[in-house]
Amino acid sequence: MDTFPKDVKLRNGQGSLHLMSAEDATDMLAFAKTLPAHDLMFLRRDILQAHVIDSWVKKIESGKNISVIATIDDEIIGYGTLSRGEIDWSRHVAELRIMVGPNHRETGVGRVLVRELFRIALDKSIEKIYARMTLDQTGARKLFQELGFHPEALLENEVKDREGKVHDVLSMAVDVETFLARRDSYGLSQ
Repeated sequence: MDTFPKDVKLRNGQGSLHLMSAEDATDMLAFAKTLPAHDLMFLRRDILQAHVIDSWVKKIESGKNISVIATIDDEIIGYGTLSRGEIDWSRHVAELRIMVGPNHRETGVGRVLVRELFRIALDKSIEKIYARMTLDQTGARKLFQELGFHPEALLENEVKDREGKVHDVLSMAVDVETFLARRDSYGLSQ
């Protein structure tokens, strides 16, 4: 696995990546408070709660999750997580979660995080990655399609927002080795 922290080039300058640890909990909570409610809706955890972030850190420490944080001037601008399930028969599969702050979208940070997480996935013998998003997250859907992900399942009425409205969730997946072999065509070369 590559050494962290590392500097990365973004469309609007430089950023830095590092692996998430307990030291990031307060900054992650501050980052979460910058996110629109709709972005928070589909997350598996309510990262507006300090105890939830502490639980996330415990999953990282146990090896079930790997999270990479992107920063500019020590401020979190996004993160990406690979989350492995606890079922033995699917230990080769991980869920990819990417979140970029609203003021840093269109900077390329999402693609940088994806690239790093795929490198980590290969190192950890993860063979398949899937991502989930609501149907109205057209930007996310477009990005994942451009990255070679294909639809696998549509889960009707899967999530409920804070106002009680239900939303369908699309699950998309890609094979890690296929992705890495074609990364140049996805604009993710080294």
